[in-house]
Amino acid sequence: MLNTRIQQIISSLSEKTYYPYVPLALGVALLGLLHLFSVLDPVMAMHQHLNTPGSLRHELIGVNLADIVHFSFSVFVLMVAFGLWFRSRISWLLSVVSLIVGIIYTMQSQTSIEVWFLFYKLVLLGLLVTSRKNFNRQNMRLDTFSALISVIVLFCYAVFGTYSLGDQFSPHVDTLIDAFYVSVITITTVGYGDFSPVTVEARLFVVSTIIFSISVLSTAIGATLIPALIQKIKKISIEKEERMNRTNHYIIVGYSALSANTYIELSNRKEHITVILKNQPDGALFADKDIDLIIGDGSDAKVLLQAGAENAKAILALLDDDSENAFVILAAKELQVKAKTVAAVNSRYHLHRIRRVHPDMILAPQVLGGELLTSMLVGERIDINSIMSHLLGQTETNDSSDAKK
Repeated sequence: MLNTRIQQIISSLSEKTYYPYVPLALGVALLGLLHLFSVLDPVMAMHQHLNTPGSLRHELIGVNLADIVHFSFSVFVLMVAFGLWFRSRISWLLSVVSLIVGIIYTMQSQTSIEVWFLFYKLVLLGLLVTSRKNFNRQNMRLDTFSALISVIVLFCYAVFGTYSLGDQFSPHVDTLIDAFYVSVITITTVGYGDFSPVTVEARLFVVSTIIFSISVLSTAIGATLIPALIQKIKKISIEKEERMNRTNHYIIVGYSALSANTYIELSNRKEHITVILKNQPDGALFADKDIDLIIGDGSDAKVLLQAGAENAKAILALLDDDSENAFVILAAKELQVKAKTVAAVNSRYHLHRIRRVHPDMILAPQVLGGELLTSMLVGERIDINSIMSHLLGQTETNDSSDAKK
């Protein structure tokens, strides 16, 4: 198992693996730290008063609304950056929402530091929007954790903000219970009217809480509860299909031209095929309505077991991303299945990485195409053995064998 994990780490050491989500995660984390440092002095001053007698209101003296906003925003952004590192879709949504809210709030300030914050947020927002396709992973545990933390940060912002501005409400908010009550009716947009903000600052705070709560709660519910409900309904509706006996079949993992053509050729030969895709096909590929399709991550051992990996003839990792193909092979190796494993390689530079996960066969059609085209253009003789070596990704192996001879 340790050797398998080491091979997995080696296979992921590719520039494409870390860009763009790691730089964006670090950039968002830096934004959170900048906001945290901007309110570090008031927070430390409040911390020094925690052991002194007096009410919590007294301990919050010197911490104004802007400090609470900055501190809440910094905690929230740091949490979101953690999810971006793992390409979480909900973290991407929450980061975009938080940046939009932060930009709107920052535009209200005229200080030079806020102007720099505004510029930095605009750049991050643009990069996140243009890189949205790279944040496509859904992890129920991580998504639930992110949603929970965001809701906690929202409530803390609402409660402590309301309590610190308590004398700006009518009647005054004098206790934490009252602050919690006002926060709940504000977040849920019920608005009974028994507590009303009477100053401009308090009203702006209530407006920001409502906007923030609508954004966070809708995103959190849409990314956790709704997918879980849909998955449950789907599981019930296709229960009979999942019980089908998948034996002596081929498992094709990935949405690509190679996987679609392989599916067609195997279908023409009356072979049973199970296809694993991350998302529903758009109709251009895998248009067969009777396709045995599983929506999931092919590098997940549970998904492979659901596809019948233990009784399959072969597991074909045919994605366009070579690192993803390596992960699929690693998952199959962890299951110790008897099925043959086939990995497609789209770049010559990734051949040695794919070999380290030890698939039974390596298929390199892109390498073959480049070799054939070059040979034809320069007028070289085309050797059938060379063609097969390039097609099966065995060029380096053959060269080393010849050297030994």
